[in-house]
Amino acid sequence: MLTMEKDQMMAIIRDVAKEDVIPITELLLEEGITTLEVSLSNETKGLACLEALSQHFSAKQLTIGAGTVVEKKQIQKVKKAGATFIITPGFEKSIVEECIKQDIAVFPGVFSPGEIMEGIQLGVEIFKVFPAGTLGPTYIKSLRGPFPNIHLMAVGGIDSGNIEEFKAAGCDSYAIGSELVPRGATKAMLNQIRENAKAFQR
Repeated sequence: MLTMEKDQMMAIIRDVAKEDVIPITELLLEEGITTLEVSLSNETKGLACLEALSQHFSAKQLTIGAGTVVEKKQIQKVKKAGATFIITPGFEKSIVEECIKQDIAVFPGVFSPGEIMEGIQLGVEIFKVFPAGTLGPTYIKSLRGPFPNIHLMAVGGIDSGNIEEFKAAGCDSYAIGSELVPRGATKAMLNQIRENAKAFQR
């Protein structure tokens, strides 16, 4: 079973062209970020990036998964392209069940305790709390009362200015989007991406 380490940070790649994703990823690896979520918000670009990454990097170098998975038919597509985990924007029982059936790790998006309870019954171990920035650290702290042992991944609105608050509230890991790699980023933006990465390390 794929796991996320405590305080692990994942980069979200969204709407990036396949010719740009390799140099961007090389930079992220240099900055110690070894896990990527490639969004399917643009499915064509997302699948192309997954394929390029899986062909260029070994599993020891990089862990890659697919995000914004909203339909069961996408599961097989991303597995074929090289994804080793799936992240959904919201909780969809049929997708979770299909991922378990196909033996691929799934981190479903959740917004409520009820969705977390349903996920636990299905065997989910890592939950994506989304949008974490809107819900806030106090909400995360409240979830820790009834759910002390599950893994909570904060996604949406996490930046270098508030990540420590989410850590203190009880989040275990973090997926960072445009605050790290801007949507539609190109290799011309490498300096900006490096500065973004370093800001999270300060």
